[in-house]
Amino acid sequence: MSLTLQILDPREDPEPAGWERLRTAAGQCVTWRYDLLRAYAWAAQAPVLLTVLREDGVAVGAVSASLRGIRPSRGVYAAARRDPAGILDVHAPGNRSQKGWWFAGDLEPERRRELLRGYVRGVRRELGPGWRSVVWREVSPGEPALLPGLLRVALPTAPLARLATPWTGLDGWYAGLDRARRESLRRRARSFAADPGLSIGVGPARELVTAEEAAALRAANDLKHRNRLFPLAPLPLPYLEALVGGDEVVAIAYRDREERLLGLSLILDHPRWPVCLSWGAVTPEGGGRKHLYFDGYVRMVEWAVAAGKTGLVLGKGQAEAKSSLGADLVPSSALAVPL
Repeated sequence: MSLTLQILDPREDPEPAGWERLRTAAGQCVTWRYDLLRAYAWAAQAPVLLTVLREDGVAVGAVSASLRGIRPSRGVYAAARRDPAGILDVHAPGNRSQKGWWFAGDLEPERRRELLRGYVRGVRRELGPGWRSVVWREVSPGEPALLPGLLRVALPTAPLARLATPWTGLDGWYAGLDRARRESLRRRARSFAADPGLSIGVGPARELVTAEEAAALRAANDLKHRNRLFPLAPLPLPYLEALVGGDEVVAIAYRDREERLLGLSLILDHPRWPVCLSWGAVTPEGGGRKHLYFDGYVRMVEWAVAAGKTGLVLGKGQAEAKSSLGADLVPSSALAVPL
């Protein structure tokens, strides 16, 4: 089969033919919708390169990467022109729980390897000789053998937490937790549910929260945990407007009696494994409530079980806490390979 690469800058290039069909066939979450890719790219600190892999003209996969130039950007948007040299950073846009490369259908490992080899060769020709290496992020066990390149450096990264939800109710989940965790979750869930000054909403995000509220709470959380050397910009309002306004995002929203948003979890819906995109909350010092973080997982599991989901991707960070909630921690690494 003949492989061709359709290399796109989502800021300027129109949505490629068949993109939504490809995304759906590959089981990818809403964050790969092209209008969201465009909003993300406009607010990114490095140019985004989206590549559609086509065999005999048929789209079979995609790769998204940031072009990390030789002059790192801090606190500024991506430049209109590419640097002459740098590193190709393959990662999912706006979400560390997903990979930056995927395929439509269950392709054989050797075929995946050949497609990615073709991707690396084609992108190297597109970018020029100054781009000397590629970093593959969120690499799971067993995947290094599928990635092209013999010389490589692997760096362990935070594990990915995944919680299977095979139960018919919350009691099934509680039964697998240690006694102290189980009792604290139940006690706080009852306390919050009985609190007349607190309302808890679970459902379509567009019905429970505005984009402005989601962006403000998300930004406050991002800025609290950002890397000081190379700080990532929070997701911008246009991105949250497109995300929250659609049909594929679920929210868990906590409000006080004045309807002030105190806590918010956004979940990317999926037929089998929804992805927890973000959590943010007002601090107790700022008028928020203690322990909403753990109560959010109670509401999340309750929703997933009722909806018949296979499980929840709880994401990265807070690994010890998520493990105590019954999640499996899947090892992850970043793999640097010379081009």
